[in-house]
Amino acid sequence: MLKNAKTPPPKIATLIGPDTAITGEVRFHGGLHLDGRLEGNIVADGEPSLLVVSRGAAVEGDIHVQEVVIHGEVKGNVFAEARLELGETAQVTGDVHYGAITVSMGATVNGQLIHEPNQRKLLEHRKAPDPAGF
Repeated sequence: MLKNAKTPPPKIATLIGPDTAITGEVRFHGGLHLDGRLEGNIVADGEPSLLVVSRGAAVEGDIHVQEVVIHGEVKGNVFAEARLELGETAQVTGDVHYGAITVSMGATVNGQLIHEPNQRKLLEHRKAPDPAGF
């Protein structure tokens, strides 16, 4: 799990189970743990934010979260403003933008790794009005 010297990672308050498949954008506050499948973008509103994609989980869409831990499969671009951790079973197909990164042996990325230490600008798009009222 990621640790930040400035603030502790947020508590995981939302769990999407292994028998769940979602189609559409998911917006959340705090922490989200994904064990299932999601077809759509994942966007964190507010800081701090943490997304964990577990082994066997899959995302087909872009991820815009402050801290991201991936052990499953992601087909889309990843924007991890603060930190990104790729576990040994992580498979990412898409570009990865990160502030800091940890990559375990066995993780694969089919795309560009783009270090952007001041990545706040990449997440500015999420300030657009949200129809769900977040």
